[in-house]
Amino acid sequence: MVKYYYDKFTVITNTSYLEPTWKYQSSAVRRFEGLYKNYTWDSISGTFSVNAERFESGHIITKGTIGYQLYDGILSRYELTDTDGYTNDENLKSEFYKKFPSEKTQQIAYSKGSLVQTNIAAEDGTYPANGRHTDGYWYVKGAVVPTAKMPKGTVTDVAHNLLGNGGRKTALMSNGWIVVVVMSKDYKYLYFYVDKRNGLGYEAFLSVHGKGQNYQDVSIVSVGTTLEILTGWNNTQVRQASVNVTNVPNMYTDIDSLFTTIIHNNLTRIGNVALTVDISTAYLYAAWSCTNGTYADTYNVYYTMTSNRGYTWSSPLSLDATSASGKHRQHPTIIVYKGVPLVIFRLYDGASFVIRAATIKDGSWTFVNIMNGGSIAQNTPSAVVDKNGVIHLVWVPTAFAVYYSKSTDGGLTWTIQTNLTNVTNTYTYSPSITVDKNNTVYVAWSQRTDTVYRDIVVRESNDGLWSTPKKIQPTISTNLDNPSTLYDPNFRVLFGKEAGSIGYPPVAYETSTVSVNFFGDITTNNNPTIAIISPTNNQTLYENDTLNISGNAYDSDKDQSVTAYYQINSEPRKVLATNLSQTQIALSKQLTFKGGKLYDGDTALTGTLADGVAHTLKVWAEDSEKASSAIIERTFYVVPNRAPLLSVDAVVPSGVVDADKFKISGTASDQDANSTVKVTRRINAGNAVEIYSGTGGAWEFELALSQLVVGQNTIVIEVIDNYGAKASKTITLNKKEVKTPILQSVARYKITPPAGSAKGVLLFIQRDEELDVKVELSMTLSGEQEQYETLTPVNTAPVQQGVVEDTFEHEGLEAKQNIILKITPSRTDLSFNHKIHLISGAVD
Repeated sequence: MVKYYYDKFTVITNTSYLEPTWKYQSSAVRRFEGLYKNYTWDSISGTFSVNAERFESGHIITKGTIGYQLYDGILSRYELTDTDGYTNDENLKSEFYKKFPSEKTQQIAYSKGSLVQTNIAAEDGTYPANGRHTDGYWYVKGAVVPTAKMPKGTVTDVAHNLLGNGGRKTALMSNGWIVVVVMSKDYKYLYFYVDKRNGLGYEAFLSVHGKGQNYQDVSIVSVGTTLEILTGWNNTQVRQASVNVTNVPNMYTDIDSLFTTIIHNNLTRIGNVALTVDISTAYLYAAWSCTNGTYADTYNVYYTMTSNRGYTWSSPLSLDATSASGKHRQHPTIIVYKGVPLVIFRLYDGASFVIRAATIKDGSWTFVNIMNGGSIAQNTPSAVVDKNGVIHLVWVPTAFAVYYSKSTDGGLTWTIQTNLTNVTNTYTYSPSITVDKNNTVYVAWSQRTDTVYRDIVVRESNDGLWSTPKKIQPTISTNLDNPSTLYDPNFRVLFGKEAGSIGYPPVAYETSTVSVNFFGDITTNNNPTIAIISPTNNQTLYENDTLNISGNAYDSDKDQSVTAYYQINSEPRKVLATNLSQTQIALSKQLTFKGGKLYDGDTALTGTLADGVAHTLKVWAEDSEKASSAIIERTFYVVPNRAPLLSVDAVVPSGVVDADKFKISGTASDQDANSTVKVTRRINAGNAVEIYSGTGGAWEFELALSQLVVGQNTIVIEVIDNYGAKASKTITLNKKEVKTPILQSVARYKITPPAGSAKGVLLFIQRDEELDVKVELSMTLSGEQEQYETLTPVNTAPVQQGVVEDTFEHEGLEAKQNIILKITPSRTDLSFNHKIHLISGAVD
């Protein structure tokens, strides 16, 4: 049974009350003065009310006058039965009735509420067409549900002609209808049949009765719900017409009058015609073969296009034309990809048969020989372009074969032909090629296999692997010829086994003297949709920055799984999220840029990314039947972390003794944003010591000669930024030990009095008797400059053999805090090795 889409709504319940009927009470005598003239029944509350207008005193009333009275909710009616001429303030005869609110009748009405669910597929009659169902919801019947499988049945039970495989005889309209066009066997009529996908199969649709004209060939394509038609008209013209299939009023509607657009005129013979459409622009492109007055004895191929749906066409352009008799250019087929047309045709140059491609390159037509068959005729090419722009081509030689070749560069180069047949003793005819949204390629052709009749043979290929040949097996004994496969340039549908069959594309074909049939399956599987919120385009990533991927994906089809993927440049794709269809799928992924690579957590997704080069993020979704959403691309750039910069000023060591010091200095900086640096120094094998930390600037440290060893010293200055990038410089210093004997030296001693100050000093120095010693003393206040006085021994006495002790005394006028003792020993000969043995004393 046919299925329809239903929309489901809530139900609004409306309760109301029917007005009760009048109940006769009695005859009455009363005045009409003060009665009301009208009343109102409120069906919602079930109550009466009276209007403001009353009968006033002194007015004459007539027989039949009615007055109303409302008391305690009960409505009374008085109808005058007395004769005319009385006033309403007199007691008059009347009939008395009452309406009791308690006798009201409740009624319930229902209406459509708010939308609950759309597109519920159910058999006709399951729900009301527009009303409340027993489940308590309101339903509204909509369009017919397209059947998942097209009928494998008859297009027409009259033998017609599908000859001419270069141009397609089938078209899939945007509303899901499939149109098949055929020619009568005498070429005098065109008939169009449509399957509206309502389960009723094909029905007669359109016709063209040329009133004595002949139609050499016909080709159709769909643009939305408009069917575009190209035909050879009485061997003299190529004409085009457009018809909106949803506006066809009757069976066999004659559209002869629509063929008013003449594309090519004054022809003498017409061969095959081919028509295609660029879905991105709705531009139409056409090719055909013909003879004319200029080329009377030779078929040539012509090309044209229109950017306004056939209102105007470009002037026909001959492709590789020749006037040489018999050197025909025939059997054109045409495809277009992203605005670039490609025409493929059969050429005979008098000696060889060639399959040739004509395409536009750099604004000019370029001709490429796909195959030179020599003396073996090459016939009836059929081409198709898949959604990746790969062009697929089949044709037949007179050599028991169906050849296949493809081009991945717009038709400039082609693969070596592959023979698709497995029978070597019968000829092949009229191959037709198509491809579905999964890029599965299907080829159908006519060939005798294991019977006395010709069959339709089918093969399919995905990723270059061809299936075993299969054939359509009708229930009648007749030849099957001229298959025309269905092609959808919008790539909305799946063919063959993905649609539940065993691998047949949708194809129309002739059953010779009996009928035109249609066989094969499609599934209208909607593409998932995807929306990306972040990242924005042209984002720049610095060290430790994140590339945030967020958005959502959705698939409207039932009972499928949906997987969202992302890919960086040409790296392997990665799963972003997986969920069931008809569920809003949240997308979220955070990638980190560090060390020149993008990471997902600790896993590197890329190699080292180049600075200053545009990198690409791609995000898309695929469902379980391989239908894919549009690929969303975002461009981003990276600035890998650069090593910090380090400079060292010229090093000038100074000093002669280990206690002496000198400075080493320089600068450190980082050219990356948000960077900080730390500078350390390491002397020889010692530990690193931090000498600077900050955003960049000058640094320095002091170095004592005592920190250096005698010989070569290595000082390493290293800078590291907060991301781990490093730079270093090495300073090499040589320390030499120079032992120079001296005759005199000076030693200074600071004396700190226990009381903080002192007036006098008592000093004892034990020395070698031969050593000359000069003793000086400075006693000043804190902060004053040193002022030395030479002390003379007050006594010198022997201590032991060769050693004497000098006694020194000094007393000032007042106590002083800064007391410095300076002793200068000297010798007269470098060979002397005399010394001071002991210094002692006291302060007061």
